[in-house]
Parts: sequence; structure tokens; C-alpha cells
Amino acid sequence: MAIPKLINEAKTNNKKLFLQFGGQGSPYLKELTKIYKDEPELKEFFDKTFETLNKLEKNNGGKSNRFISEGLDLKSWMENENSVPSEDYQMRGCISIPLIFIVQMANYLSFVQKGYSVSELLAQTAGLTGHSQGVISATIASMGKEGQDFYEVYSNFIDYMFYIGLRAQEEYPNFDVSEDVVKQVTDLGDKNPAPMVACIGYATEELEAKVQEINKENNLTGKHTIYASLYNASNSIVLSAEPSSLVLFRKKFKAEMDAKKGKFVFLKTTVPFHSPLVASSWTKFEQDLKERINFKYTGSDLKRPVYSIHDGKNLQQVENLGKELFDEMVIQTLHWDKALTELFRNSEIDTVIDFGPSVVSSKLTGGQLSDKKLEKRVVCVSNPKDLKHIYG
Repeated sequence: MAIPKLINEAKTNNKKLFLQFGGQGSPYLKELTKIYKDEPELKEFFDKTFETLNKLEKNNGGKSNRFISEGLDLKSWMENENSVPSEDYQMRGCISIPLIFIVQMANYLSFVQKGYSVSELLAQTAGLTGHSQGVISATIASMGKEGQDFYEVYSNFIDYMFYIGLRAQEEYPNFDVSEDVVKQVTDLGDKNPAPMVACIGYATEELEAKVQEINKENNLTGKHTIYASLYNASNSIVLSAEPSSLVLFRKKFKAEMDAKKGKFVFLKTTVPFHSPLVASSWTKFEQDLKERINFKYTGSDLKRPVYSIHDGKNLQQVENLGKELFDEMVIQTLHWDKALTELFRNSEIDTVIDFGPSVVSSKLTGGQLSDKKLEKRVVCVSNPKDLKHIYG
């Protein structure tokens, strides 16, 4: 068993940990496949995973359902690279959302099995959060479940993540971008158009003004509206909209953005999350919560504070987590600085542990700390370079 280095350091120095989980847009299948092949002690975890995914595929029409047309046979994808579906399919909301969650839980379970007991980890943890869908992963970690109790809750959470992705994708079914939009994007020197794009290089107020300008100038209303949806840093904001609307934004401001060396990068997703564009997916999802998903959890089930990605509130104070977490991920604007308020405020916290996938969210947090001139360590279990700091 590895040495729980970070817990030992925190105890010795009277410090606390902060746990976080990443979100959409990161590659996940290679990371999950590596864990599956390298860590046989997670067999029970993967057996429960395959069982739950197989049930979801069967209960939702299998491959005859256009949204899961290549199935949910994760076991086959990880064991036979020839069976891996296209990257476009992996990006679909009802595929990527549950599988990103599964990667995070595999990372978390591997972490606690390598010397970081759940009880000790939570005792040294001041708070948790997650970027976009990661806030949902943070809630299950905060529950402190172990053994069969964990696997029961874990299966319920896979159901929850799948149906969020499915209902959002049904509300925004255009996962195949038109050839005309693809050509326009290519002509602009960009690639892989999607309904979310990272716009890097503008100050917040400046970008918000440009979004208002382009919406008004082109009469972009209703489903064509562009929304500033994720405020990742003072100069890094994600826009959510139909790809055709985002192309109009890019055309108008490309020369200006290029001159200031700004970036315009489409995210690997097929749903315009964190915007009103998919708000009506709640109608079906609410019915799922009543009939298909065992998700009766409340804030009182959380043993440590989990901080909202919208306004920074402690979700321990929330009565209905099923509704709250849906709103946080699907509809509400993300403000990463608000989610990290406790990290900034609490001088006892000296280390952030990120559970992936990839290193995207750990870099976002590192950027926030740098902006505020705070020196706190950020380590990511998905980053091989950080493992020596985590396990000794």
C-alpha cells in the first residue's frame, strides 16, 4: 500500500485539503482504459460499471436509439481498440457525461485504496467542488460511502449522469454539424465546430459587450442566442450557442482576436450546457427522477461542504440535490472563482487534489490562484508528474 503522503503532511502541519473534479471537454477513454488494465483491484468497481451501463442501454432501446446508436459497451471498447466508437460518438452528451464521471470515480477509488482511507481523507478535507459536471462527482465523494454502500450510490449516480446527458441531447439533437458550418469554420482557420467554445484573451466586461453586440446585430434570439456560460478566469470565458451563431461571432471579431493573440477553441461536447438553450430538458428529467433514477439525496447526506459552481453556496444547505445538481450543470452559469471561494479564503487549505480526467481543471484552479497571488499546491491524480507528490 502506498503512503498517504498528503494526509500525513496535512496532519503534521495542521493544514487541510480541497478536493475537485473536472468537467466536459477532456479526453477520457484512454485514461479509463489504462486504469482498467493496470489496476485489477478495481474489478468490483468495473463489474458494477458494466452492469449499470448494460442496464441503461437495454432500458433505452439499445442501438436503435439514435442517441446511443453505437451502444454503451464500455468493456468491449477498453478491451478491443477496434471496437472503440468514433470520437464524435464519444463526445455525445449521453456518452461523455456518464463516462467522465466513471473515470473520476475510478481515480477516486484507486486513490483511497492506495492508503488514503475515506474517513481520514474527509477528516482532512475542508471542502469539495467540481468544474461543470464535476460538482456532481464532488457530492458522491462528500458522502463518504464505502464498500457495498458506495457501489449502490455509485450505480444511482451513473443513472443520474446518463439521463442528464440523454435529456439534454434530446433537447439539442443536432450533434451532427452541417457541412456549411464546418466549411465556414475551416475557412476561418478553426476546426471541430461545437455548441460551446472557449474564448480566451478578452476581459470579462469586454467579452460580455461583444456577445450583446453580436446578438443584437444579427437578431440572435431564442435558440440562436449566444450566452456567456462558463467564467473560467478573468480572460477565459466559454460561450454556448448553436455553432452557426458562434461562427458569426468568430467572423466579426477574428481579426481583432488574432491581433491580440486571443484563442477561440471549440470544446469536445455536443450540448450547449450552462445555458437556457437546454433548460426545458428538465421536464423529462424530472420524470426520470420519479420513475427511473433512485436519487433521493439531500444536502444532509454530505459529510463535507460541496461548493456551488454558480454562486459558491454550500450544497449541504440544499434540500433537493436532484434538482439542484441538474440546474448547476445544465442551466446555470458557471463561475469558477465562486466555486473556489473557500480555497481562497481558508488559510488552512494548502493543497488541492484534482481527480481528472486530464489536467484541465487543475490548470484552471492554478490560474485562479496565480491571479490572486496565492501560493497553494495543486496536484492531479491524472498527471503522472504529480504522483510522487501524492503517494511518496
